[in-house]
Amino acid sequence: MPHVLFHRPTVWRSEVECSTKVLARLFGAFGAEVSYLQAPLDPVHLLRGTQGYLRIWRRGPERDGPVRVLTPATPVPVRDLWPLNTLAAAQLRYAAAWPALARLAPAPDLVWTTVPGSGAALRRAFPGAHLVFHVVDYYPAFRGSAVQPLERSDYAAADSILTIGETLRDYLTAELGVPARKVAVLGQGVSLERYAAPGPEPEPLRALPRPRAVWSGVLAKGDPPLFRAAAETLAAAGGSLVLIGPPAGWATALADAFPATVQLQGPVPAAALPAWLMHCDVGLMLYDRRRAEVYRGQNPLKLYEYAAAGLAILSTPHEEYRHLDPPVAVVTDEDATRAALSAALARRESLRPAALAFARGHSWRDKATALFERFLAQPAAADGATA
Repeated sequence: MPHVLFHRPTVWRSEVECSTKVLARLFGAFGAEVSYLQAPLDPVHLLRGTQGYLRIWRRGPERDGPVRVLTPATPVPVRDLWPLNTLAAAQLRYAAAWPALARLAPAPDLVWTTVPGSGAALRRAFPGAHLVFHVVDYYPAFRGSAVQPLERSDYAAADSILTIGETLRDYLTAELGVPARKVAVLGQGVSLERYAAPGPEPEPLRALPRPRAVWSGVLAKGDPPLFRAAAETLAAAGGSLVLIGPPAGWATALADAFPATVQLQGPVPAAALPAWLMHCDVGLMLYDRRRAEVYRGQNPLKLYEYAAAGLAILSTPHEEYRHLDPPVAVVTDEDATRAALSAALARRESLRPAALAFARGHSWRDKATALFERFLAQPAAADGATA
């Protein structure tokens, strides 16, 4: 039985869904032995009083179905502050964690990581494994230019590199000099089986009048003026705006200003989200226009979730849309948001087939099957770029 080690900082038992968690579960369902490595516990977690990490570490290895969840500890923190943001610090961080990790899990046949600074260290720790680096963000937007030496080291060490979109592939090849033959676009996806039937309407939705527009995700990433324009439009239509995700100040203020229209829901577990979306009418992807650099190369999962739910979709611009041709109405200001939302509410049934067709072309199960066959069902070739 092949062993796959997935690595991503996202806590396994959290409401935040990510592609790495999805793929880990699917690889386990396909028969692989799967380990999921969370962010190692380090001294900064303790100094900041981040007790959640300490509790997770104290629980030790745990199993969730076919997935073994690992949280080693390391004395070397890595943060976006010199010298903790250097390649040397990243290598020390992982080198100090490997003895514990080696005791917790068998040597992997395939290592899949998304964490800048981990690739070269993982290559040293597991020289016999095929190393895949999955590029899930434009990392300099979050960590500054100091992350680029880590990226170059990671991509040189990797056997295969996959990106979430064409824009990130262009960044790797044009700006970092990664050989084009080594990079393939995996894209994003959706678990279509969760959207096979609408399921019961969630209790908190039942009292909310339709039409309903919905946002699902980190509310701090939203654009307050655009959401206010959406709330005004929905209030005029006698509808509702449902905001799903961790609280943000602007969202609380918007709910106070439109108490009959705006519903703050808080986070919803990934498995329960389809029922919420499928009982709404329009999906909103209104990201903060002041932070354009953060969204360079972004290919949001919510696009695929909204499409699988058959929603009409409004979105602020993304570079990746040049390659995707997604079923969205792109808006750039408040007036465009009001007009596009009114049109989406009027045409939501006629827009539904295009959304569903788009989602069917991006099944996580189909993507995972191809990845499993490529990397585990037959010997993997280094520097391969076919996804």
